[in-house]
Amino acid sequence: EETPKAKKKATPKKKASPKKKVAKGTESSSDEETPKAKKKATPKKRKSKSTTSDSEDDDSTTTKTTKKKSSSSPKKKAKAADHQRWTERMPLTRLWNPETAMTSKGSYTFTVISWNVAGLRAFIKKQPDALANLAQRYQADVICLQEHKLQDVHLDDPKLKIREHFEEKLGGFESHWSYSTTKKGYSGTAMFIRKRGGGDDASKKGKKQAKIGAFFTSKNKEGDEATKGDSIGDIPVSHLQPLNVMTELGLPKHDGEGRTVTAEFPLFHLTNVYVPNSGQKLDRLGYRTEEWDTDFLNKMQQLEKGKPVIWLGDLNVAHNEKDTWNEGAKHLVKSAGTTPQERASFDQQLGAGFVDAFRHLHQDAMGHYSYWSQRAGNREPNKGLRLDYFICSKDLMEDDDDRKVVVRDSYMVPDELGSDHCPIVLEIEIKK
Repeated sequence: EETPKAKKKATPKKKASPKKKVAKGTESSSDEETPKAKKKATPKKRKSKSTTSDSEDDDSTTTKTTKKKSSSSPKKKAKAADHQRWTERMPLTRLWNPETAMTSKGSYTFTVISWNVAGLRAFIKKQPDALANLAQRYQADVICLQEHKLQDVHLDDPKLKIREHFEEKLGGFESHWSYSTTKKGYSGTAMFIRKRGGGDDASKKGKKQAKIGAFFTSKNKEGDEATKGDSIGDIPVSHLQPLNVMTELGLPKHDGEGRTVTAEFPLFHLTNVYVPNSGQKLDRLGYRTEEWDTDFLNKMQQLEKGKPVIWLGDLNVAHNEKDTWNEGAKHLVKSAGTTPQERASFDQQLGAGFVDAFRHLHQDAMGHYSYWSQRAGNREPNKGLRLDYFICSKDLMEDDDDRKVVVRDSYMVPDELGSDHCPIVLEIEIKK
Protein backbone atom coordinates (compact mmCIF):
# COMPACT_ATOMS: atom_id res chain seq x y z
CA GLU A 1 0.00 0.00 0.00
CA GLU A 2 2.91 2.25 0.56
CA THR A 3 3.84 2.05 -3.07
CA PRO A 4 0.54 3.34 -4.46
CA LYS A 5 0.54 6.22 -1.97
CA ALA A 6 3.98 7.09 -3.10
CA LYS A 7 2.75 6.98 -6.64
CA LYS A 8 -0.16 9.22 -5.74
CA LYS A 9 2.26 11.63 -4.21
CA ALA A 10 4.38 11.35 -7.32
CA THR A 11 1.46 11.86 -9.63
CA PRO A 12 0.61 15.26 -8.25
CA LYS A 13 3.98 16.27 -9.38
CA LYS A 14 2.39 16.19 -12.76
CA LYS A 15 0.52 19.20 -11.54
CA ALA A 16 3.79 20.88 -12.06
CA SER A 17 2.45 21.24 -15.56
CA PRO A 18 0.91 24.56 -14.58
CA LYS A 19 4.41 25.63 -13.70
CA LYS A 20 5.28 24.65 -17.20
CA LYS A 21 2.52 26.88 -18.49
CA VAL A 22 3.78 29.72 -16.40
CA ALA A 23 7.24 29.05 -17.71
CA LYS A 24 5.75 29.25 -21.22
CA GLY A 25 8.17 27.09 -22.53
CA THR A 26 8.78 23.55 -22.20
CA GLU A 27 7.08 21.49 -24.71
CA SER A 28 7.64 17.84 -23.92
CA SER A 29 8.20 16.79 -20.51
CA SER A 30 8.99 13.47 -19.14
CA ASP A 31 11.55 15.30 -17.04
CA GLU A 32 11.15 18.70 -15.41
CA GLU A 33 14.82 19.32 -15.03
CA THR A 34 15.49 19.13 -18.68
CA PRO A 35 13.13 21.96 -19.54
CA LYS A 36 14.61 24.07 -16.77
CA ALA A 37 18.05 23.39 -18.13
CA LYS A 38 16.74 24.21 -21.55
CA LYS A 39 15.29 27.40 -20.20
CA LYS A 40 18.73 28.38 -19.06
CA ALA A 41 20.24 27.10 -22.26
CA THR A 42 17.70 28.86 -24.40
CA PRO A 43 17.69 32.22 -22.80
CA LYS A 44 17.41 35.19 -25.00
CA LYS A 45 21.14 35.48 -24.70
CA ARG A 46 21.63 32.29 -26.62
CA LYS A 47 19.16 33.44 -29.24
CA SER A 48 21.05 36.65 -29.57
CA LYS A 49 24.24 34.66 -29.89
CA SER A 50 22.82 32.60 -32.70
CA THR A 51 21.53 35.74 -34.39
CA THR A 52 24.94 37.27 -34.05
CA SER A 53 26.70 34.38 -35.64
CA ASP A 54 24.24 34.34 -38.55
CA SER A 55 24.72 37.98 -39.24
CA GLU A 56 28.42 37.62 -38.98
CA ASP A 57 28.25 35.37 -42.01
CA ASP A 58 26.06 37.82 -43.91
CA ASP A 59 27.00 41.31 -42.84
CA SER A 60 29.59 40.71 -40.15
CA THR A 61 27.91 41.08 -36.72
CA THR A 62 24.60 42.31 -35.46
CA THR A 63 25.49 44.36 -32.49
CA LYS A 64 28.79 45.08 -34.12
CA THR A 65 27.03 45.34 -37.43
CA THR A 66 24.81 48.13 -36.32
CA LYS A 67 27.84 50.01 -35.24
CA LYS A 68 29.69 49.06 -38.38
CA LYS A 69 26.76 50.05 -40.55
CA SER A 70 26.57 53.43 -38.96
CA SER A 71 30.32 53.83 -39.28
CA SER A 72 30.54 52.32 -42.76
CA SER A 73 27.79 54.41 -44.33
CA PRO A 74 29.65 57.67 -43.78
CA LYS A 75 32.67 56.08 -45.40
CA LYS A 76 30.59 55.40 -48.50
CA LYS A 77 29.40 58.98 -48.46
CA ALA A 78 32.99 60.16 -48.16
CA LYS A 79 33.92 58.10 -51.22
CA ALA A 80 30.98 59.53 -53.12
CA ALA A 81 32.13 63.04 -52.27
CA ASP A 82 35.57 62.26 -53.69
CA HIS A 83 34.08 60.85 -56.89
CA GLN A 84 32.78 63.60 -59.17
CA ARG A 85 29.41 63.02 -60.83
CA TRP A 86 28.82 65.98 -63.14
CA THR A 87 26.02 65.42 -65.65
CA GLU A 88 24.47 68.89 -65.84
CA ARG A 89 25.18 70.69 -69.13
CA MET A 90 25.78 74.30 -68.19
CA PRO A 91 24.33 76.97 -70.49
CA LEU A 92 26.83 78.09 -73.10
CA THR A 93 26.92 81.65 -74.40
CA ARG A 94 27.44 81.94 -78.14
CA LEU A 95 30.39 84.25 -78.74
CA TRP A 96 30.06 84.98 -82.44
CA ASN A 97 27.40 85.94 -84.96
CA PRO A 98 28.55 85.24 -88.55
CA GLU A 99 25.78 87.28 -90.15
CA THR A 100 26.53 90.37 -88.06
CA ALA A 101 30.24 89.96 -88.77
CA MET A 102 29.58 89.96 -92.52
CA THR A 103 27.25 92.94 -92.53
CA SER A 104 29.09 95.12 -90.00
CA LYS A 105 32.74 94.19 -90.58
CA GLY A 106 32.80 92.58 -93.99
CA SER A 107 34.29 89.44 -92.41
CA TYR A 108 33.69 85.89 -93.58
CA THR A 109 33.08 83.13 -91.01
CA PHE A 110 34.86 79.94 -92.03
CA THR A 111 33.06 77.04 -90.30
CA VAL A 112 34.65 73.65 -89.64
CA ILE A 113 32.75 70.61 -88.34
CA SER A 114 34.34 67.46 -86.94
CA TRP A 115 32.57 64.15 -86.19
CA ASN A 116 33.67 60.63 -85.30
CA VAL A 117 31.01 58.58 -87.13
CA ALA A 118 32.12 55.17 -85.72
CA GLY A 119 31.70 53.34 -89.05
CA LEU A 120 30.38 55.22 -92.09
CA ARG A 121 28.41 52.39 -93.72
CA ALA A 122 26.24 51.86 -90.64
CA PHE A 123 26.07 55.61 -90.06
CA ILE A 124 24.59 56.51 -93.46
CA LYS A 125 22.08 53.66 -93.19
CA LYS A 126 20.84 54.94 -89.84
CA GLN A 127 21.15 58.66 -90.60
CA PRO A 128 21.30 59.14 -94.40
CA ASP A 129 20.64 62.90 -94.21
CA ALA A 130 22.64 63.71 -91.08
CA LEU A 131 25.74 65.14 -92.76
CA ALA A 132 23.77 67.14 -95.34
CA ASN A 133 21.53 68.57 -92.61
CA LEU A 134 24.55 69.41 -90.50
CA ALA A 135 26.23 71.20 -93.42
CA GLN A 136 23.07 73.23 -93.99
CA ARG A 137 22.41 73.94 -90.34
CA TYR A 138 25.86 75.40 -89.70
CA GLN A 139 26.76 76.49 -93.25
CA ALA A 140 29.92 74.40 -93.12
CA ASP A 141 33.00 75.11 -95.21
CA VAL A 142 34.77 71.91 -94.16
CA ILE A 143 33.43 68.66 -92.67
CA CYS A 144 35.94 66.25 -91.14
CA LEU A 145 35.08 62.64 -90.32
CA GLN A 146 36.99 60.14 -88.22
CA GLU A 147 36.73 56.36 -87.96
CA HIS A 148 34.90 55.81 -91.25
CA LYS A 149 36.30 52.22 -91.38
CA LEU A 150 36.21 52.08 -95.20
CA GLN A 151 38.66 50.74 -97.75
CA ASP A 152 39.21 52.53 -101.06
CA VAL A 153 37.19 49.84 -102.92
CA HIS A 154 34.09 50.63 -100.87
CA LEU A 155 33.57 54.09 -102.38
CA ASP A 156 32.79 52.71 -105.84
CA ASP A 157 31.23 49.42 -104.74
CA PRO A 158 27.97 49.19 -106.76
CA LYS A 159 26.17 47.59 -103.82
CA LEU A 160 27.22 50.14 -101.23
CA LYS A 161 26.88 53.21 -103.52
CA ILE A 162 28.81 55.37 -101.07
CA ARG A 163 30.23 57.76 -103.66
CA GLU A 164 26.76 58.20 -105.14
CA HIS A 165 25.40 58.90 -101.68
CA PHE A 166 27.84 61.76 -101.11
CA GLU A 167 27.41 63.15 -104.61
CA GLU A 168 23.70 63.41 -103.86
CA LYS A 169 23.88 64.61 -100.26
CA LEU A 170 27.10 66.67 -100.30
CA GLY A 171 27.47 67.48 -103.98
CA GLY A 172 28.79 70.94 -103.19
CA PHE A 173 31.86 69.45 -101.46
CA GLU A 174 35.06 67.87 -102.71
CA SER A 175 35.99 64.76 -100.70
CA HIS A 176 39.46 63.53 -99.66
CA TRP A 177 39.92 60.11 -98.05
CA SER A 178 42.58 58.36 -96.00
CA TYR A 179 42.25 54.59 -95.43
CA SER A 180 43.82 52.02 -93.16
CA THR A 181 45.97 49.69 -95.23
CA THR A 182 47.31 47.64 -92.31
CA LYS A 183 43.94 46.51 -90.99
CA LYS A 184 40.56 46.31 -92.74
CA GLY A 185 37.42 47.86 -91.27
CA TYR A 186 39.52 50.08 -89.04
CA SER A 187 40.25 53.76 -88.43
CA GLY A 188 40.15 56.05 -91.52
CA THR A 189 39.61 59.80 -91.94
CA ALA A 190 37.89 61.97 -94.54
CA MET A 191 37.64 65.68 -95.29
CA PHE A 192 34.87 67.36 -97.31
CA ILE A 193 35.79 70.85 -98.55
CA ARG A 194 33.21 73.20 -100.04
CA LYS A 195 33.71 73.77 -103.76
CA ARG A 196 34.22 77.36 -104.90
CA GLY A 197 33.65 78.97 -108.28
CA GLY A 198 30.75 80.09 -110.44
CA GLY A 199 30.22 76.90 -112.40
CA ASP A 200 29.73 74.27 -109.74
CA ASP A 201 26.61 73.61 -107.74
CA ALA A 202 27.98 75.09 -104.54
CA SER A 203 26.20 78.39 -105.17
CA LYS A 204 22.95 76.57 -105.98
CA LYS A 205 23.18 74.72 -102.72
CA GLY A 206 23.91 78.01 -101.01
CA LYS A 207 20.52 79.37 -102.05
CA LYS A 208 18.79 76.28 -100.66
CA GLN A 209 20.74 76.57 -97.45
CA ALA A 210 19.47 80.07 -96.91
CA LYS A 211 15.95 78.64 -96.56
CA ILE A 212 16.67 75.34 -94.81
CA GLY A 213 19.71 75.67 -92.70
CA ALA A 214 19.81 78.62 -90.38
CA PHE A 215 20.02 77.34 -86.81
CA PHE A 216 22.16 80.04 -85.27
CA THR A 217 22.35 82.34 -88.30
CA SER A 218 20.68 82.86 -91.62
CA LYS A 219 23.85 83.39 -93.64
CA ASN A 220 24.55 81.00 -96.50
CA LYS A 221 27.79 80.38 -98.27
CA GLU A 222 27.93 81.97 -101.68
CA GLY A 223 24.16 82.43 -101.69
CA ASP A 224 22.89 85.28 -99.53
CA GLU A 225 26.39 86.68 -99.01
CA ALA A 226 27.25 89.22 -101.68
CA THR A 227 29.36 87.42 -104.25
CA LYS A 228 31.40 89.60 -106.59
CA GLY A 229 33.11 87.47 -109.17
CA ASP A 230 36.02 85.97 -107.32
CA SER A 231 35.08 87.29 -103.87
CA ILE A 232 32.46 86.77 -101.18
CA GLY A 233 31.71 90.17 -99.77
CA ASP A 234 35.17 91.67 -99.34
CA ILE A 235 36.88 88.30 -98.94
CA PRO A 236 38.71 86.78 -101.93
CA VAL A 237 37.37 83.29 -102.73
CA SER A 238 40.98 82.19 -103.06
CA HIS A 239 41.32 82.56 -99.25
CA LEU A 240 38.69 79.81 -98.88
CA GLN A 241 40.14 77.32 -101.34
CA PRO A 242 42.79 74.73 -100.41
CA LEU A 243 46.19 75.00 -102.05
CA ASN A 244 47.03 71.38 -101.32
CA VAL A 245 45.52 68.32 -99.62
CA MET A 246 47.60 65.46 -98.18
CA THR A 247 46.19 62.15 -96.94
CA GLU A 248 49.38 61.11 -95.13
CA LEU A 249 51.72 62.59 -92.54
CA GLY A 250 54.73 61.44 -94.53
CA LEU A 251 55.71 59.13 -91.64
CA PRO A 252 55.61 55.48 -92.83
CA LYS A 253 55.36 53.97 -89.34
CA HIS A 254 52.08 55.86 -88.76
CA ASP A 255 50.56 56.34 -92.21
CA GLY A 256 49.32 52.76 -92.64
CA GLU A 257 46.29 53.37 -90.41
CA GLY A 258 44.78 56.26 -92.38
CA ARG A 259 44.64 58.64 -89.45
CA THR A 260 45.11 62.08 -91.02
CA VAL A 261 44.01 64.38 -93.83
CA THR A 262 45.73 67.79 -94.02
CA ALA A 263 44.53 70.71 -96.14
CA GLU A 264 46.71 73.75 -96.67
CA PHE A 265 44.67 76.92 -97.06
CA PRO A 266 46.22 80.30 -97.88
CA LEU A 267 45.93 81.53 -94.28
CA PHE A 268 46.33 78.31 -92.20
CA HIS A 269 46.83 74.55 -92.19
CA LEU A 270 43.92 72.30 -91.21
CA THR A 271 44.61 68.71 -90.11
CA ASN A 272 41.87 66.17 -89.47
CA VAL A 273 43.21 63.48 -87.12
CA TYR A 274 41.99 60.31 -85.45
CA VAL A 275 44.46 59.70 -82.61
CA PRO A 276 45.16 56.02 -81.80
CA ASN A 277 43.21 54.57 -78.89
CA SER A 278 45.44 53.04 -76.21
CA GLY A 279 43.22 49.94 -76.07
CA GLN A 280 41.13 48.28 -73.36
CA LYS A 281 44.22 46.63 -71.90
CA LEU A 282 46.37 49.70 -72.64
CA ASP A 283 48.47 47.57 -74.95
CA ARG A 284 49.05 50.58 -77.27
CA LEU A 285 49.62 53.16 -74.53
CA GLY A 286 53.38 53.25 -75.11
CA TYR A 287 53.00 53.59 -78.88
CA ARG A 288 50.38 56.29 -78.52
CA THR A 289 52.15 58.50 -75.96
CA GLU A 290 55.82 57.87 -76.76
CA GLU A 291 55.69 57.56 -80.55
CA TRP A 292 52.48 58.88 -82.10
CA ASP A 293 51.97 61.94 -79.88
CA THR A 294 55.62 62.97 -80.20
CA ASP A 295 55.85 62.48 -83.97
CA PHE A 296 52.51 64.14 -84.62
CA LEU A 297 53.47 67.19 -82.54
CA ASN A 298 56.74 67.48 -84.46
CA LYS A 299 54.78 67.42 -87.72
CA MET A 300 52.43 70.18 -86.54
CA GLN A 301 55.37 72.30 -85.45
CA GLN A 302 56.96 71.89 -88.89
CA LEU A 303 53.75 73.04 -90.57
CA GLU A 304 53.45 75.96 -88.17
CA LYS A 305 56.74 77.39 -89.40
CA GLY A 306 54.93 78.40 -92.59
CA LYS A 307 51.52 79.49 -91.24
CA PRO A 308 49.22 78.86 -88.25
CA VAL A 309 47.92 75.34 -87.65
CA ILE A 310 44.59 73.87 -86.54
CA TRP A 311 44.38 70.20 -85.77
CA LEU A 312 41.05 68.65 -84.90
CA GLY A 313 39.14 65.44 -84.42
CA ASP A 314 38.85 62.57 -81.98
CA LEU A 315 42.02 62.96 -79.91
CA ASN A 316 41.11 60.09 -77.56
CA VAL A 317 41.92 61.95 -74.35
CA ALA A 318 39.72 63.61 -71.70
CA HIS A 319 42.11 66.30 -70.58
CA ASN A 320 40.94 67.03 -67.02
CA GLU A 321 38.05 66.99 -64.55
CA LYS A 322 36.01 69.42 -66.66
CA ASP A 323 36.12 66.96 -69.54
CA THR A 324 35.05 63.90 -67.51
CA TRP A 325 31.68 63.31 -65.86
CA ASN A 326 33.09 60.96 -63.17
CA GLU A 327 36.52 62.37 -62.38
CA GLY A 328 38.02 60.59 -59.38
CA ALA A 329 36.59 57.15 -60.19
CA LYS A 330 39.32 54.60 -59.50
CA HIS A 331 39.14 52.89 -62.89
CA LEU A 332 39.93 56.07 -64.84
CA VAL A 333 43.67 55.88 -64.25
CA LYS A 334 43.67 52.52 -66.01
CA SER A 335 41.19 53.41 -68.77
CA ALA A 336 42.18 54.51 -72.27
CA GLY A 337 41.72 58.25 -72.68
CA THR A 338 42.01 59.11 -68.99
CA THR A 339 45.37 57.64 -67.98
CA PRO A 340 47.94 59.97 -66.39
CA GLN A 341 50.30 59.21 -69.29
CA GLU A 342 47.83 60.34 -71.97
CA ARG A 343 46.89 63.46 -70.08
CA ALA A 344 50.53 64.36 -69.48
CA SER A 345 51.32 63.82 -73.16
CA PHE A 346 48.45 66.12 -74.14
CA ASP A 347 49.74 68.71 -71.68
CA GLN A 348 53.09 68.60 -73.47
CA GLN A 349 51.42 69.22 -76.83
CA LEU A 350 49.53 72.22 -75.49
CA GLY A 351 52.67 73.43 -73.76
CA ALA A 352 54.44 73.55 -77.13
CA GLY A 353 52.42 76.63 -78.09
CA PHE A 354 48.96 75.27 -78.95
CA VAL A 355 45.54 76.04 -77.50
CA ASP A 356 42.41 73.98 -76.84
CA ALA A 357 39.93 76.33 -78.52
CA PHE A 358 36.79 75.28 -76.64
CA ARG A 359 38.38 75.43 -73.21
CA HIS A 360 40.12 78.73 -73.99
CA LEU A 361 36.85 80.35 -75.05
CA HIS A 362 34.59 78.66 -72.46
CA GLN A 363 36.89 78.25 -69.47
CA ASP A 364 34.29 77.36 -66.85
CA ALA A 365 31.90 75.34 -69.01
CA MET A 366 30.98 72.01 -67.40
CA GLY A 367 28.99 69.07 -68.73
CA HIS A 368 29.92 69.68 -72.38
CA TYR A 369 31.01 66.24 -73.55
CA SER A 370 31.43 64.77 -77.03
CA TYR A 371 31.39 61.01 -76.30
CA TRP A 372 29.04 58.73 -74.35
CA SER A 373 29.19 54.95 -73.93
CA GLN A 374 26.28 53.42 -75.84
CA ARG A 375 26.69 50.08 -74.09
CA ALA A 376 26.14 51.73 -70.70
CA GLY A 377 23.32 53.95 -72.01
CA ASN A 378 25.19 57.06 -70.89
CA ARG A 379 24.02 59.59 -73.46
CA GLU A 380 20.62 60.50 -72.05
CA PRO A 381 21.93 61.10 -68.50
CA ASN A 382 24.94 62.93 -70.02
CA LYS A 383 27.57 60.71 -68.42
CA GLY A 384 30.23 61.54 -70.98
CA LEU A 385 33.78 62.52 -71.84
CA ARG A 386 35.12 65.29 -74.03
CA LEU A 387 37.37 63.45 -76.48
CA ASP A 388 36.96 65.70 -79.56
CA TYR A 389 38.87 68.97 -79.93
CA PHE A 390 40.05 71.85 -82.06
CA ILE A 391 43.70 72.60 -81.19
CA CYS A 392 45.01 75.87 -82.61
CA SER A 393 48.22 77.85 -82.87
CA LYS A 394 48.25 80.62 -80.27
CA ASP A 395 48.39 83.23 -83.03
CA LEU A 396 44.87 82.25 -84.11
CA MET A 397 43.46 83.09 -80.69
CA GLU A 398 44.79 86.65 -80.65
CA ASP A 399 42.85 89.52 -82.15
CA ASP A 400 44.56 92.68 -83.38
CA ASP A 401 44.59 94.76 -86.54
CA ASP A 402 47.37 92.74 -88.11
CA ARG A 403 45.57 89.39 -87.75
CA LYS A 404 43.70 88.19 -90.82
CA VAL A 405 42.40 85.02 -89.13
CA VAL A 406 40.94 84.72 -85.62
CA VAL A 407 39.19 81.78 -83.94
CA ARG A 408 35.89 83.13 -82.61
CA ASP A 409 33.88 80.24 -81.16
CA SER A 410 33.78 76.49 -80.59
CA TYR A 411 31.00 74.26 -79.27
CA MET A 412 29.44 70.78 -79.37
CA VAL A 413 26.19 69.69 -81.05
CA PRO A 414 24.94 67.06 -78.55
CA ASP A 415 21.47 66.72 -80.10
CA GLU A 416 22.90 65.35 -83.38
CA LEU A 417 22.55 61.56 -83.28
CA GLY A 418 24.05 58.75 -85.35
CA SER A 419 27.23 57.89 -83.44
CA ASP A 420 28.54 57.51 -79.89
CA HIS A 421 30.25 60.86 -80.50
CA CYS A 422 28.54 64.15 -81.35
CA PRO A 423 29.78 66.75 -83.87
CA ILE A 424 31.87 69.71 -82.74
CA VAL A 425 32.05 73.11 -84.48
CA LEU A 426 34.72 75.78 -84.92
CA GLU A 427 34.02 79.30 -86.24
CA ILE A 428 36.94 81.25 -87.67
CA GLU A 429 36.76 84.90 -88.72
CA ILE A 430 38.56 85.72 -91.97
CA LYS A 431 38.91 89.48 -92.10
CA LYS A 432 38.72 91.60 -95.22
